[in-house]
Amino acid sequence: MTIFSLIYAMFVAVFSTVGAYMPVNFDIKVEPAVFDCGGEYYSVVWVTSGKGSGYVTYTYEGKEKTVWETSGGLIKTDDTIHSVQIPKSELQGNTYKVGSQRVGFKFGYNAFKRRTVESKEYNFNGTPKQDDIKILSISDVHYMEKKMNKALSYITEKPDIVVMLGDFMSQMEYKSDFVKYVLGNAHNLSGGEIPVVYVRGNHETRGEFGAQAIKYMPSETGEYYFTFDFGSLSAVVIDSGEDKEDDHKEYSGLVDFATYREQEYNWLCSLDASKFEGAKYKLAISHDPTLTDHFGKDWTAPLNTLGVDLIVGGHHHQSRFIEETVPVFIDGGKLGDKVWAASMLTLKDGTISMYTVDNNGNVLIDKEITA
Repeated sequence: MTIFSLIYAMFVAVFSTVGAYMPVNFDIKVEPAVFDCGGEYYSVVWVTSGKGSGYVTYTYEGKEKTVWETSGGLIKTDDTIHSVQIPKSELQGNTYKVGSQRVGFKFGYNAFKRRTVESKEYNFNGTPKQDDIKILSISDVHYMEKKMNKALSYITEKPDIVVMLGDFMSQMEYKSDFVKYVLGNAHNLSGGEIPVVYVRGNHETRGEFGAQAIKYMPSETGEYYFTFDFGSLSAVVIDSGEDKEDDHKEYSGLVDFATYREQEYNWLCSLDASKFEGAKYKLAISHDPTLTDHFGKDWTAPLNTLGVDLIVGGHHHQSRFIEETVPVFIDGGKLGDKVWAASMLTLKDGTISMYTVDNNGNVLIDKEITA
């Protein structure tokens, strides 16, 4: 053994021994949410107060399984946000918990590991339904969580799915913004017990962390647009991106949504209508739902080809139903400095019901259409 190797080994041994007795604050900072990003897997996402490993333990067919957060066979230890992909068929209707171990340093031949923390056990009620599907639709929170919670107190029915329609904040400059306003609200709205569908808002494209958030909720397209199914529901999730041309001064010349939109539009036109033929209910979900002239293209034409019944969105800070070739439901959100509205959609008996209530208990929309 060389002198260098000996010194290194002694350093690691002393550092690990001393460190093992040093107090450390390490806990779960944000409890888990289960994101449906299309495909066959859910992404279970949670946050710890320090960097470390992450795993999900769940029951399936009477047996306990543990899946680690890995990359290329290595257990990841370099982040505070943890994202583990679990087969939908194995998590639906079962219990799970998340856990993490603090890893202070990972050397070439040793590691300095500390405390392990675990969440409580969650009952995941994500089993797809063939009818009476309830969708909680939330958009444009813009830091109005107190008013959001008050509006939600007037909705007594429990949802089967939570749809987060974007603009939970006004900019996403830091990881802490994503953690607090996206992941924090995802858990609070779902309780970790039902699937969450996240739709990016234009304000969540603004700021340095905006380009990094997607890695925690990987979709089958690799982007924020995808399709998903829930029993008799088939849905297209559209990423409406920014709401102005790329050369607008707000973007400092650092966006290329023109190319992104062209790519997304081609994907939308390529979707096979036969995939949706067996669905009783067909939705399109987009932060900005007004798509008849979306930067020069009619995005409702391919949606009409797919047989979409309703486009659901927010963005406009309105509570409104628009009768068009493909009807549009704008679900509320921030309606003013003191008013905020939440919505519940119910898919039942071949109809789609829309119900919107604000934080003062005023019912703004109570409408039903035939699917």
